[in-house]
Amino acid sequence: MLSRAIKNRTGHRLWGRALIVALAVILFSVSLPARASTASGDGAETQQDKEPAVPEIPDTVVVPDPVSLTVVLRKSGAIRQMVFNIWLEATNKQAVGVIEQRLPKVINAFLVDLQRLMYRDTEHRFETREPGKRGFKYTAPALLPPPPPKTEEELAAEAEAAEQAKENGEEITKEPPFSPFQPAGNRYFAALQNKLLRTAQGVLPPDTLRSVQIRMFYDFWPGDVKKR
Repeated sequence: MLSRAIKNRTGHRLWGRALIVALAVILFSVSLPARASTASGDGAETQQDKEPAVPEIPDTVVVPDPVSLTVVLRKSGAIRQMVFNIWLEATNKQAVGVIEQRLPKVINAFLVDLQRLMYRDTEHRFETREPGKRGFKYTAPALLPPPPPKTEEELAAEAEAAEQAKENGEEITKEPPFSPFQPAGNRYFAALQNKLLRTAQGVLPPDTLRSVQIRMFYDFWPGDVKKR
């Protein structure tokens, strides 16, 4: 009788321990997915916080209507129709109103330059290229995304440097506003942008215009279209 009682007690203890271990395994397996989902959620939030900035047109950029131009060659009578998308980048927000006020004069000055320059280009393309292969299209490089905002440490360092320069009687050149424009991907249009910039600066007050950007150009040769 005594040996049976001891065996029963021992069996009950072993069974109880096995039950406790089983319950612990079940609880651990249930809590593990919850922790995993929480961790993945934190990772998603971190990933969302680090999303790259989207390029945008700054409020210092004036976007006029497209500029249309038609060139007719005197000898051959060939016709070339062209469209320019030209943006004007002001030096600051205050200069935008000045540019917009004098925009008609600026565009007229552009047309004078473009008529002369594109006549030569049209004549060259007409003489050196076959019909149907004279057209050309240019698209400027994509806009750059804005930089991340400066940290408190960077702002504090700039303020300290400005204070020291003031005490020493020095002047710190202010950092120019961010420009989203990359260099032109075509040498001809890079030179054309510089030419139009000088032309516009002759019409506008000093320190008003920062750059001229040709964002797109395309043309059409009506005489090269095959008649059906």
